[in-house]
Amino acid sequence: MSFPFLLIGHRGSGKSVLGELLAARLGAPFTDVDAEIQRVTGTSAAEWVETDEPRFRTMESETVRETVARGGVRVIAAGAGLRDIPTGAFVLFIDRDGWEETARRSRVRLRPGMPFEEEVRWMKANREPLYAAASHARARIPLGMSVEDAAELVGRIADLALASAGSPAFRRTWLVVPSAATLERCAGDVRLFGLAGLEIRSDRFSKVPDTDAPILASLRDANAGFLASAGRAAAIDCDVASAAAADLSHLEPRTLVVSSHPKDVDQEYFDAMVAAGHAVTARFPEWKEHLVFKFAPLVKSWVELRFAYELCRVFRKRGGKVSFLPQGRRWDWMRAFLLWNGNDLNYVSPGTAQASFAPPPLEYFLPHAAGPAPRAVCGVIGDPVDGSAGDIVHRHWSIREDGGACAYVKIPVPADELEHALYFLMKLGFHGLSVTSPYKAAVIHSNFVTSPEGLPSGNTLTFRDGGWSLSDTDRLGMEAALEEFERRGVSPGPTAVFGCGGVAPAVVDALERRGWVPVRQTSAREGWGDLRGMTFTLIVNAGRESTHVYDRPPSAHAWLDLAYHGIERIPEGIEHYQNGWRFFLAQAYAQRKVWGFDTRETDEECKT
Repeated sequence: MSFPFLLIGHRGSGKSVLGELLAARLGAPFTDVDAEIQRVTGTSAAEWVETDEPRFRTMESETVRETVARGGVRVIAAGAGLRDIPTGAFVLFIDRDGWEETARRSRVRLRPGMPFEEEVRWMKANREPLYAAASHARARIPLGMSVEDAAELVGRIADLALASAGSPAFRRTWLVVPSAATLERCAGDVRLFGLAGLEIRSDRFSKVPDTDAPILASLRDANAGFLASAGRAAAIDCDVASAAAADLSHLEPRTLVVSSHPKDVDQEYFDAMVAAGHAVTARFPEWKEHLVFKFAPLVKSWVELRFAYELCRVFRKRGGKVSFLPQGRRWDWMRAFLLWNGNDLNYVSPGTAQASFAPPPLEYFLPHAAGPAPRAVCGVIGDPVDGSAGDIVHRHWSIREDGGACAYVKIPVPADELEHALYFLMKLGFHGLSVTSPYKAAVIHSNFVTSPEGLPSGNTLTFRDGGWSLSDTDRLGMEAALEEFERRGVSPGPTAVFGCGGVAPAVVDALERRGWVPVRQTSAREGWGDLRGMTFTLIVNAGRESTHVYDRPPSAHAWLDLAYHGIERIPEGIEHYQNGWRFFLAQAYAQRKVWGFDTRETDEECKT
C-alpha cells in the first residue's frame, strides 16, 4: 500500500524543509502549498493573507485536496492555517520546540495588530487541537535537534507508516468512531491503513450508518433497534449488560463478540461475561461457532494486570477465544504485546490526542503493526516514558536489519511497583529492557536482577539464566556525544556534571576515558553551589527535569543535555549545544548488541 504524506504544523516548524528532505528519502515528488499558490497566481502566501485571507484559504484547501487526490507516495507541506484536511493522506504533525522564535523572525505577521505573544497563544489555542485531531502521528522535534536528525526521525515515522499499512496486525484492528461528524474521516483511515473496519457503538449512533467500510456493530445499551440496522455489519459486539436484549434472529451468523468492561478484575466479572456469551448462543445456536470474548477491565496495579492476564491465558488453554484489552493509559503496551501474543481483536482511536479511557491512538501502534510479528519483545521501563522515541528507533532498526525480529514497547512503571513489573515482564518472556533514569540504580537491588561486581548503576537488562542480567551502555552513548563535540572542534577540557543520579557514573567514566578532565560534579538537588562563577569547557546536564540547572550556571563553551525531549531552553552564551539524541542513538544501538540481535559492527547514524 502507498499514500501521500501531508505535513501540518505551526509556521516556522520546518514543514517545508523537512518535507523536501522526506520526499528525497522516499524518491517522491514534493509540493510546498504556499510555493505552488505563488507559482500559479504570481502572489506570495504572505501577500494573499494580508489582502484576502479567505480567498487564500480556499486556494490552499483546493491545492491540498487536488494533490492528495493524485495518490501514490508524495509529500505535501501545508500552510499553518489549513483547516480543510482531506482523507487519503498520512497526516504528520510537525511539532518542533522553538517554532515561535522562527515564526517571529521569518514570516509576515498573521495578525499585526496583536502583540506577538498573544498571537502565539491564539495559534496554540486555535490550531493545535486541529493538528492533534487530524494527524495520524506527531513528530516531536526537541530543542537542539539538527535538521538532519529531525529529517531522520520524520523519515522513520514515514517508513513505519508505509510498513504498517495492510499488515496482519492492522487487519484485525478496529477504529472506534467518536461521533457522526468524524465518520467520513475514520472511514478514510480504514482504507488508508487496511484496518479491519469501524466500530460503531449504539451509545453514540442510533443506527448503523451506511458506509463502504466494514463495520463492527457494538450494542452498548438497550437500543433494540440498533441491531435491526446491522444487516451489513461484518461483526456484532454485545456487552454483558446488553447481551440479554440482543436479537440476532434476523441476522446471518458472523463474528459475535461478547464483551465486558468492568471497573475491577474480579473473576466474577470474567465468569459473568462467559455466561452471557453462552446464554446468547443458547438462544441463537447457529452463532455458537462464531462466538469470541473481549475482556477489558479497568486495571489499577501490576498485581491486577497479572491476575486478569492469567484468567484469559487459562481460558485460551481450554479452547476459548478471548482478547484481553486492559483499560488505562499505562497498559497500552500490554495491548501492543498481545497484538502479537493472543489477541484477535484490537482497537484504536483516530487522531493523536488521547482521552483517558479511549483506546490508544493509531499513532501508538505504527511501530508495532509494521512488519512481521516479532520473535522477541523488548521495552523501556521508567516513569515517565511517554517522551521516549525508543519504539520508533528500535523497531525501525529491527525491520531494516533483522527482518523485524524484535519489537519494543514503552512501559510506565511507578517506583512502588518496580519489583512486580520486573517479575511479570520476565514471566511474559520479554528479552530485554532499557532502564530510564529513575531506576538505573534501583534495579540493582531487585531480587530478579544480577549485576557485575562494582557496577553502581545500569541501563540495560537482558533475560539470562532465569533472571535479569544488568549491564550499562550509557558510557558508549556519552562517548558518542563527546566525539560529536570534538568533531565540531571543541577540544577536551574541564567539565562540570550537573546531577549525581543513575546515569552519572557512566557519564563521568566516559569523560575521564576521553580526557575531558578535571571533572567536577554537583547534585541537582543542591544546585551549582561553589561551581557557580567558574568556567568550564563543557557542562553536562544529567539532572533529570531539574530547573536548578538554569539558575546562574557557570560559563561554558559547550553544553550537553542528556534529555532529548522536554528541554526547557538552551542557556545563553553557549557556542556548541547538543541535546541527548546522539547519546540516545549510540547507547540504544549498543543495547541491540547486548541483547544479541544481528547488527552491523558500525552504523552511520550512531557515528559522528
